[in-house]
Amino acid sequence: MTSDTKAPNCLLCKRPLRHVGEDFVRKQIYQCDQCDYVMTPVATTEDASAQYDDPEYFDGWGCNMEFDYDRFEPAVHEQVQQYLDFIKKHTRGKLLLDVGTGSGLLPHLARQAGFEVEGTDLSKHVSENLPVKGGFPVHHGALEEITFRRKYDVITMLHVLEHTSDPLSTLMRAREILNDEGYVVVVVPNYQSIDTRIKNLLSKLKLKSRPYKHLALGHHNYVFSMKSLGLLGRAAGLQVIYRTTTQPAWRSSALYSLFERYQLATWCWIVYQKEVRLTPQ
Repeated sequence: MTSDTKAPNCLLCKRPLRHVGEDFVRKQIYQCDQCDYVMTPVATTEDASAQYDDPEYFDGWGCNMEFDYDRFEPAVHEQVQQYLDFIKKHTRGKLLLDVGTGSGLLPHLARQAGFEVEGTDLSKHVSENLPVKGGFPVHHGALEEITFRRKYDVITMLHVLEHTSDPLSTLMRAREILNDEGYVVVVVPNYQSIDTRIKNLLSKLKLKSRPYKHLALGHHNYVFSMKSLGLLGRAAGLQVIYRTTTQPAWRSSALYSLFERYQLATWCWIVYQKEVRLTPQ
């Protein structure tokens, strides 16, 4: 960062962010030490939409853009089933909106489990083709831009919040379209995980061939910790009712279970509930 470049302000505490450095493709990285997250200058909605319409983006995650779930890699099914089991355990209600639904596997499985489901996605390909294959509606666009005709019991954002241009605005919009005491379930990479801490140090010491590649700043605008997720929820009028860190389903082991105990595992999982503000009589 050059001396005449002004650091952006934190979206929560409004303090100027600290410049951390740049990644291997020269994306600038900023951190809020108070709120405990990092960010990079946000990509435009047009750029994001183009990226999510690229078949290689899906193929790289063990999926395909034909939404042929039988051809998805077994690890994908295993992970999404783990999400669904978690949702059933920590929430109530059957009206589910899956934000950034992508392949649509979560609402597909949720529908089989008795949920009434809808999705959203920035990809036109997804919103135009998934409803025919999946049998449920998919709204096109960012959550803040969509007009919904109903409210929901559960809103899921599984590896979505880190892609948004303004995560606080996204959570506030989610609260608006929740039924009273409804839930938002969020899964994001954990900035305080052991993996990230080690790779951050190697990047800082210039011992990593592609510095900060692990932050995935090509499509992630933010990388959160449990602390920053709690602050975001509070600012959006949501209360945290459950939080944990986990490893991907395919990386479970005794060592990783130890990481989970101390909130050092790879992913943050958090459940927010809509705070119902009573009107004075």
